[in-house]
Amino acid sequence: MWKFLESEKLVILGLAEDATRTDAQIADLYNLKKGTVASIRRRLLDSGAITFVNVPSFNKLGCEMLAAHIGTAEPTDKTDSRASSYVEFTSKTPQIFHGLIGGSSVVFYTALRSATEFDGIIQSHGMFFTGSRRHFKARISSTVFPFALSRITMVPNFAPVVYRYFDLEVPPPKPVPASSFEVETPDLTQTEKKTLVALIEDPRASDRHVASLVGVSRQAITRIRNKLIEERIVIPACVPRMYKWGFEIAVIAHPRFNMEIPWEKRLKTQPKESSELSIMTMSKPDEAVANYMIAKFAEFSEGLEGTLAWYHKAKAFDEKPEITLFPLERSTELRTFEYGPAVRRLLTP
Repeated sequence: MWKFLESEKLVILGLAEDATRTDAQIADLYNLKKGTVASIRRRLLDSGAITFVNVPSFNKLGCEMLAAHIGTAEPTDKTDSRASSYVEFTSKTPQIFHGLIGGSSVVFYTALRSATEFDGIIQSHGMFFTGSRRHFKARISSTVFPFALSRITMVPNFAPVVYRYFDLEVPPPKPVPASSFEVETPDLTQTEKKTLVALIEDPRASDRHVASLVGVSRQAITRIRNKLIEERIVIPACVPRMYKWGFEIAVIAHPRFNMEIPWEKRLKTQPKESSELSIMTMSKPDEAVANYMIAKFAEFSEGLEGTLAWYHKAKAFDEKPEITLFPLERSTELRTFEYGPAVRRLLTP
């Protein structure tokens, strides 16, 4: 279990809440010295305690939907072989931007241009796990969340988890509710597309380095980067690497809801923890998928009972919710908010 200094906890929270904050802004916010913040930031990044990602607004790149794919397989002694197979499947599937496999459970998320592409993912999964790999195949349940009909947290929402874990005596981060998004056709020049891909694939790259890759001046890259961020085509985010901190489990909740309860009413009255502590939420009137990082299994058991009590009392569930656990110590990352392959595909005619 990693131990963080109080100043390190504050810097992590400040970045998790807003990754665009400068060292000076975090120093002012928490009464620290700018040099101290800069040193802590470097140390956290070098140790792998946190990382930065540039999150693409998929809806602004012609992407019509996101999908969650959750499954389990028959228990087997060859868990390493199953993990290796899913790592290989992920490497061949650019639409996947986040995923995890642990034991007999697997989850991965895809960014899709159309329903046809969704069908293609399902078929490619079935085709990949044939022959010698058939025994490693998980029975996947896939759910599509069209932007036009759903509410989604596009940017990983780690700040509430960090705040709760560190138990800091500072104001809590503002909640980031799942939002609706309109699908747009990208209106980017070839230079802007190349710059976007470079920024997504290497979030810490300097403008000078990106300029060398794209073949334009550093000043041009600075202008394009600022445009992409201002128009929220790219959203910088800080991702705490909680499995390295000693967090024990990741939890995927997939409830299906009683349609007799209006969506808005359920969202307004449900326990705040169920939405605010989810690092990524996809929701529509009849079902949702939420993702949680839990420090201790005991915390999960206690919190689950209290949270589910409201839903059962309100008769909000249409059927028993599916809850999948991933023991992080024995799980393998497929992709961790790695958006480069999906963006490259979306920008390819």
